[in-house]
Amino acid sequence: MALPARLTAALGRHPDDLTEDDLRRAVDNQIPEGVDLDWKKDFYLGSDAGKKELAKDVSAMANTVGGLLVIGIDEGNKGHAHALAPVEPEPRRGEEWIRSVLADCVQPVVPNVGVRSLKSPDEGKIYWIITVPPSTQMPHAVAVSGNDYHFRVHVRHGTTTRTLAESEIAQRYRDRFHAATTDTGHLHDTAAAGARHLTTFVTSEVPAAGSRVSWYPVWISVSAVPAVRGNYPLTNQKEREAALQRFTELALRGVTDGMKPDHHALVGRRQVRFEGSPTGHLHQDGSSFTARSLHIQKDPYDTEAPSKLDQRGLELQLVTQVQAAAAWAAETGGAGDIMLSAALHCFDDDLASLRVVTSEDDFQRGPGQPIPTMPAQTTANLQALVANKHEAVSAAYVLAADLLADMSVHQPYVLTPEGHIQTDRLNNDYRSQLTGW
Repeated sequence: MALPARLTAALGRHPDDLTEDDLRRAVDNQIPEGVDLDWKKDFYLGSDAGKKELAKDVSAMANTVGGLLVIGIDEGNKGHAHALAPVEPEPRRGEEWIRSVLADCVQPVVPNVGVRSLKSPDEGKIYWIITVPPSTQMPHAVAVSGNDYHFRVHVRHGTTTRTLAESEIAQRYRDRFHAATTDTGHLHDTAAAGARHLTTFVTSEVPAAGSRVSWYPVWISVSAVPAVRGNYPLTNQKEREAALQRFTELALRGVTDGMKPDHHALVGRRQVRFEGSPTGHLHQDGSSFTARSLHIQKDPYDTEAPSKLDQRGLELQLVTQVQAAAAWAAETGGAGDIMLSAALHCFDDDLASLRVVTSEDDFQRGPGQPIPTMPAQTTANLQALVANKHEAVSAAYVLAADLLADMSVHQPYVLTPEGHIQTDRLNNDYRSQLTGW
């Protein structure tokens, strides 16, 4: 989970991995509260007031920079960790209760809040660790039933929480919509720059071999932009080579190894580029463009018929590219949602139309379908894509479904909307490619 880097530096490890010894060191070092850190001695009451307080604390952090709530640390009115004070577990008020309160009392719901208890040797007592990522859906408002039932939007202000004025709330909404527009524009620019890079590679002449178009006439690409940008050093050759090596390691964890670069790092402004199959570029802010060639085969029984495009390969390629894009975005520190765009690229005018087939022997008759020129687009949660391969399959399913629909195909053949790969529909070659399934 992406959280302010200051927290990890101050606490000695990522908040997701904190132990009681870490909390004791925080007390010994008198680590102060801040805009991203709140020590709390007591657990929240089960009353409307207690629910409102929990919702306020979590939404305020999400509306600011994200952060950490630790329940079971006495700050002694001193503004810093003063003493360990683990709490008694509350019957019927555990993790499920916390998540239920946040779902009921915060609008829109803060995504990806981490909730875990940490046992203390002190007679069965516990600490509560609540991690709140920075949100791209802010402002998050609190609304609790009762005499005070109306929306309020809170933010962290130093070590305290304050309520935003109406004009400030309006500005937050304007910022959210502007950010969405900016993300869309950035995604378009990333895809356009990637397509130019791909075109240059495919159409360039190879000594004594001609153009690569005859080898790789059709490609599929995925462009990605995380809502919360990352920051990865890519300003010199050493950094670019290290970044490409790291991307290779991440790519090999995918459903297939199809996104493993097979050439060295190339120069790009605040980015690293690579060529071959795959071709692509990785930006320092977590954005990326990757492209892979698709398997195209002529009909052996009718040389005048449209060539065939293997649907299974297209779908598996999309899964691998979605995984690689998400892994790179997270590696750079990107967070929140990630916008994904998939497109087909044809470099051979003789392949203006294709037949989409689902097996080696499937040469359906009739006219081919034009290759779609409009990209498919979806948005997914970055953390979910990285943590769960089924989420990556679901996102790839949406992209594949839109591209295939433009080619008169009703639905993906091997991917399901629930995030499964129907391996019984793959031949042995494709099954052997599923290194991570």
